[in-house]
Amino acid sequence: MLEIRNLNKSFGRFSIKNINLKVASKDYFILLGPSGAGKSLLLEIIAGLTKADTGTITLNGADITGKAIDKRKTGLIFQHPAIFPHLSVKDNIMFPMVGSSREARKLKSDLLAEQMGISHLLDSRTAKLSGGELQRVALARVLASEPLILLLDEPLSAVDTSMKTGLRGLLRNLNMNGLPILHVTHDYEEAIALSTSMAVIENGEIIQRGTPEEIFNKPASSFAAAFSGEHNFFKVHIKDHIIHPEGIDDIRIFGPEEIQDGKAHVMIRSRNIIISNEKPDLSTMNNFQGIVQSINPLREGFEVIIDCGVSIFARITRESVERLSLHPGKNVWACFKASSVEIIR
Repeated sequence: MLEIRNLNKSFGRFSIKNINLKVASKDYFILLGPSGAGKSLLLEIIAGLTKADTGTITLNGADITGKAIDKRKTGLIFQHPAIFPHLSVKDNIMFPMVGSSREARKLKSDLLAEQMGISHLLDSRTAKLSGGELQRVALARVLASEPLILLLDEPLSAVDTSMKTGLRGLLRNLNMNGLPILHVTHDYEEAIALSTSMAVIENGEIIQRGTPEEIFNKPASSFAAAFSGEHNFFKVHIKDHIIHPEGIDDIRIFGPEEIQDGKAHVMIRSRNIIISNEKPDLSTMNNFQGIVQSINPLREGFEVIIDCGVSIFARITRESVERLSLHPGKNVWACFKASSVEIIR
């Protein structure tokens, strides 16, 4: 198990603050966060590339905070793997096997290449390999050092879509066979497909932990909400059961009957937004007139963005776009029920 306690590191104006995190021995742990949030810095501190100002890191009960990189038993793989271009695939894999005989190194490299599905590439130079093949070589080389945990920094972002599914399956199998993984990604499908646990980091702080279902169903930040495809996420203050988006006092949102006054976040799922050309005679309670800003294609249907003083995102079908004759600049109504307003504290 990896355990991080009260970890702090300052870099000029940026810092990671009071990081506390546990990655259990069976975890496939996904760390989410926008660019510049401190994800890569945290991985570098765990791996020993950067020294923390304060805090401790333990791995399987051993304190590795002050240990040298090669004594930590961590395996770090970056978005663009640092493969030796002058060596063959076989020699890249064998590189960490210091102290073993040539025969033992060859046997182990053959087994790892077979596990990674790159046996046919062992004698190849790395310059002509695809992104997916390079990541498999990088994985094999890291596994040759027998790490106790795998640290992955956006490992699939530079890989062709056609190669990602196979690599996800490979990573999942490594985890299921007993290797804990801490994986940084921005890819929603990747996170859902792989993770057993998650945390969200913003501005150098962990702001939410939980299962994928908990984080995507009850996000604690606009980033986490947008990560799951939901953009109608607002900081609000609630007074006398009326919801006011922060900084926009002339917009009032009606939510569930029983809500407490105070600060909160609200989320309205885009699939629950109804678009109408006329002010609707519906039980929606929340009816806002606005102007269509853009209409963007999705895998299924379209996302329509409407400026109602705040931007409201709606997901609708192609048929609805055509029936309503929607186009940028058109005046419409965006409507949703009070029961569709989710209060998140």
